[in-house]
Amino acid sequence: MNDSESTAQPYLNEQQWKAVRTTEGPLLVIAGPGSGKTRVIEYRVLHLIGQGIAPKQILLLTFTRKAAQEMLSRAAAHDERASHVHGGTFHSFAYKLVNEFKERLGFSGSLTVLDEKDAEEALQKLVGRLGLGDGDTAFPKKHTLRAILSETINKDKTITEVIEYSYEHLLSHTKTIERLEEAYAVYKREAGYLDFDDLLRLAVQLLRDEEVARMVGSRYRYVMVDEYQDTNRLQGEIAYLLARAHGNIMVVGDDAQSIYGFRGAYHENIMQFPKLFPGCVTVLLEKNYRSVQAVLNLGNAILETMPKKFKKTLVAARGETGVKPQMAYFGDAEEEAHWIRSRIQYLEKKGTPLSRQAVLFRSSYISIPLQAELTKQGVPYEVFGGLKFYEMAHVKDMLSYLKILANDKDELSWNRILLLIPGVGPKTADAVWNYVKINGGAVSDSEWKKYPDGVRALFEALYSAEGESKAPQDRFDTLLAYYVPVLKQKFDDWPSRRNDLEILREVAGYYDNLQLFLSDCAIEPPERRQKRKEGALTLSTIHSAKGLEWDSVYLLGAIDGVLPSKMAFDSEEELEEEQRLLYVAVTRAKNDLALSFHLESGHGSFSLHRLSRFLEEKEVFAALEHKDYSERRARERAVWDEGTDGIDDNEEEIEYE
Repeated sequence: MNDSESTAQPYLNEQQWKAVRTTEGPLLVIAGPGSGKTRVIEYRVLHLIGQGIAPKQILLLTFTRKAAQEMLSRAAAHDERASHVHGGTFHSFAYKLVNEFKERLGFSGSLTVLDEKDAEEALQKLVGRLGLGDGDTAFPKKHTLRAILSETINKDKTITEVIEYSYEHLLSHTKTIERLEEAYAVYKREAGYLDFDDLLRLAVQLLRDEEVARMVGSRYRYVMVDEYQDTNRLQGEIAYLLARAHGNIMVVGDDAQSIYGFRGAYHENIMQFPKLFPGCVTVLLEKNYRSVQAVLNLGNAILETMPKKFKKTLVAARGETGVKPQMAYFGDAEEEAHWIRSRIQYLEKKGTPLSRQAVLFRSSYISIPLQAELTKQGVPYEVFGGLKFYEMAHVKDMLSYLKILANDKDELSWNRILLLIPGVGPKTADAVWNYVKINGGAVSDSEWKKYPDGVRALFEALYSAEGESKAPQDRFDTLLAYYVPVLKQKFDDWPSRRNDLEILREVAGYYDNLQLFLSDCAIEPPERRQKRKEGALTLSTIHSAKGLEWDSVYLLGAIDGVLPSKMAFDSEEELEEEQRLLYVAVTRAKNDLALSFHLESGHGSFSLHRLSRFLEEKEVFAALEHKDYSERRARERAVWDEGTDGIDDNEEEIEYE
């Protein structure tokens, strides 16, 4: 394709096309939900290439590998050159930058990226090694320690500031955690470890160097950032430093959908972008291609009551008004669950499959009564969350074997695989590790006699898998043959876990470099096939639902103290984020939306609830159709629970129309 404009024009509305054509200088695209931001990025890439820009001079930063691949593959379907655009996550970009300039940072040898679980294990090991918190049951757990240290970097705060703000009950441990922070930094440096925060911090350090910034700036003349509202302080600075020389940066996001403050996302990044880049052009994408106008009216009302925002009004491209979202009131959680289940089945009978319906909630505990109701009535559902593929024990085992081939100083991986050997406990594992650390892989025959036979078998497997000429998948096969007997001994459900390892093997086959394969597994895990329940209803936290959509959506538990969470009551900043969370929830619905509230909770000791303060706002309250079902429970049970095959359409019309 030689002229991207002629190709893109028919597919874009006026504001989308303005964003595509504004290529020189800073550009802020405020993309409302369902407004086609992916298409804007796709066609902007095509437009840049059509204007003669070399694809390798374009950099696209996203929050998931999948997002970058999707946008660039769509563009490449029109112009193959788009496949050569550099796209990936902030962390993957940072890793490549740090690896390229590691000598400037004082590193030598291989670098191993610690995922979050590995970072926690490293901290736990140091706590034991330093004798911190011995006998103190109140000493923070490894997850909390990792969260505290991460927050100091991502929010640019001291240990004291983080503990005073978020962990006041741990104030007495401040000095000890500061000592741990210092030990953790030394430990990582000696082992060649980098955690996720190190990647961003070191990337910023490099880009602050004028010589490095000039080299990287000339390499990437056009920078694009997706989901900019979710960037933390370091990611915002990386974006700024990348574009400081030439100013050609486009950031796309929605300030009203910034909901990841607990992960370090900094809402001010997107709000302050026009000030950071004077002369910035701002484009508002307000045409919504997802929802009926009645749903958008509720979203607009919530948006109107937000204190800090870019003002916009969502308009339905479909031109359909639709039915006003319903605000349903109930006496208790069981009554609420019964009604939602009934309504889900009613809409299913009317033609909306379970797979196109979803129940969203602020916190998982609020869905327990509904899960019980769905189970009792045989309604298939799937709850989103839980352990991720690359965090499963058997997957981490296999990756640990490979990590040692890439970095023989990786103490965490040595410890993990040694403890898998029968007869090897923590003391023996430490002894083997200390010997390896001093002598490398050379183990004498006399040394073998000190350890269980399984240690020798492990080393023989590692020796066999060594060699730079071997592709990651070949090495994987060698180590898998060694690990399968371990897998069978360790897990009762080993056949299904063996299948998981075949998926991992397949992913390894995409790579010809072991180090790159392992860093990707830690930073941005490659895609894998994921089995989903056929025809199942979705139950999901709002955070997990961001970016998704369903024909029919139910927002469960619109209670003050649930949404907003009572944990946010004392923080204006956190309350604002809770309001944005509500906005994200309601804008997931395409055709039908219902919010629900129950008055009483508890058995024996009752508490009375108040409707979410966000829904009591005049504009928001008026955008809802309010219905009180709390006094009709007996009649509902007669309608829904009695009879032969369930739902009577005439009765349903009385209830819902």
